[in-house]
Amino acid sequence: MSKAASQRLPNALIKVIDLLVESRIRIDALEQILVKTNPVAYELYLGAIESLQAQKAAEVKQVLSQMVR
Repeated sequence: MSKAASQRLPNALIKVIDLLVESRIRIDALEQILVKTNPVAYELYLGAIESLQAQKAAEVKQVLSQMVR
């Protein structure tokens, strides 16, 4: 692997991490606004997040089990 290629990967990962952190900050801010403006909607939001997390966990488990085979 060339020096330029080996530097591109860490730079790309840094950019991805920066975007993830920025997105998390924005989501946290929006959650705080939602809590203060509409607590009922916030509860529905939390329920949707829990459902998506369960769905993601099931999909990851399925993919991992297929990879082991």
